[in-house]
Amino acid sequence: MNNLTLFLLTAAIGAAGGLIAKKLGVPSGAMVGSMFFVIIFNLITEKAFFIQDVKTGLQMLSGAMIGCRVGREDVESLKKLVKPIILLIIAFIAMNLVFGGLMIAFSDLDVPTALFATSPGGASDMALIGEELGANPAYIALLQVLRLLIIFTFCPPLFKYLFRTGKMKKGNSGEDNTEEETRTSGVPDKTDWKKLFTVFALCAAAGLLFRYLGITSGAMLGSMLAGAVFTVFKGKNRFPTQIRTCMSILSGAYMGCRFSRADLANISVLIVPIIIMLAGIIVFILVNGALLSRFTDLDYPTALFASTPGGITEMALLSEEMGVDSFKVSILHTCRLFFVVAFFPTMNKLLCALFDK
Repeated sequence: MNNLTLFLLTAAIGAAGGLIAKKLGVPSGAMVGSMFFVIIFNLITEKAFFIQDVKTGLQMLSGAMIGCRVGREDVESLKKLVKPIILLIIAFIAMNLVFGGLMIAFSDLDVPTALFATSPGGASDMALIGEELGANPAYIALLQVLRLLIIFTFCPPLFKYLFRTGKMKKGNSGEDNTEEETRTSGVPDKTDWKKLFTVFALCAAAGLLFRYLGITSGAMLGSMLAGAVFTVFKGKNRFPTQIRTCMSILSGAYMGCRFSRADLANISVLIVPIIIMLAGIIVFILVNGALLSRFTDLDYPTALFASTPGGITEMALLSEEMGVDSFKVSILHTCRLFFVVAFFPTMNKLLCALFDK
């Protein structure tokens, strides 16, 4: 079979796995299911294949999706959230360095893989960017997915327990959150396809320009900035769920292609990193949530959700379900994701160079 046929077969297997996992309610199911189905296919046949130009397209689409979440009201709201954003970014940098350092010190993971595996960004984003610096994208993806599984398995019951015992009381900041604030982020109910295609074109042009200029993670960063600028001036747009699902499936398929029989033989390398991730992530959420509420005007529930490095959409929905200010949670996580994509690749690149010396 030629490469195109192998790619289509790989994508089809990934789609089957992603849709099944999503139907079963697995956290990040489209990506997780796709990745594991393609891993199994690759381990059995060693025929999984992914077209590299599609990877660049995924990076630009990811940047566009992030950019589409940033509206004029988000920019205006940043004035009140400057201090929490700064402290949150510092905390996530510390988390990245501490967890990454522990994995480097106590496991056989190489430096770039350890640093990107503990970066609080999207699993597919960090895997795609990390590979550019010589990291193992399959290991990154597995550890990043583990982080999400830990968060969505343990955090909801933990947060509900804290609510039930009265340890999480809303309104500590002295502000009354209106229903409008907690139930809307300014995203329209329907997708404006004309506006969406326009922003896609602008994001593609900016992403290719940044990539041509040799900027780290340029395809995603350029696309993200172009999407944000467009959205601020033209208003938010609903990013179609179908496109997001396809992106997740393709990202999972790409990561699955990178996991070979040789990686399986070395799976013992991940035992210690998994233990570090499992023990550390819950402690970080609880401690940083307490510190953030102590030194800012955020109430503890909002600070706790802001400190939980899950997906923006998932954290917003979960916070809304539990009566927390989902609007602020969304803004804080959007800033976190922007900063991670914009700054962490360069920071990790410098750290990798330092370790190489």
